Amino acid sequence: MIYGTVGTMHKDFARFIRALDEFAKQTDEEVVIQTGLDSTVPEHADHFDFRSRDEVLELQRNARVIVTHAGIGSVIDALQCGISLIVVPRLKRYGEHNNDHQLDLARAVERRGWGKLLLDTADLPDALASPPPPYTDYVPAKKPLLEAVRAATLRAAESR
Repeated sequence: MIYGTVGTMHKDFARFIRALDEFAKQTDEEVVIQTGLDSTVPEHADHFDFRSRDEVLELQRNARVIVTHAGIGSVIDALQCGISLIVVPRLKRYGEHNNDHQLDLARAVERRGWGKLLLDTADLPDALASPPPPYTDYVPAKKPLLEAVRAATLRAAESR
């Protein structure tokens, strides 16, 4: 199963949904797309707007490949599932976002070997045919970050 997610952004991500839907039309593999607030409705893929976090994580854990926009929450969830990851950033030039910060995150994902950056949705069938290997060594930064903040807070308190 291929799981695609556009997140919760209020701007349409039609090229993403259309590309996954076109792939669904041409394959026997199940394709499930979380469409969020988009007005683009898939014709061939299973889809839903929103589900509980537990339901979404279950879908992700059962996927062969996760295709996601480059929202930090969606990327982190996908990485924690240890599934092959393809990241398609929302781009300002298509009116999909207000700026191109998702491109920066998608490049970082690829640079770290966590997944594949895909700019042109026409390349999606090839990317799905040969997805990157799952990255299974991802460790969320939350714990180290919290520890660093606590240590800095203690040092600041001690220096007063």
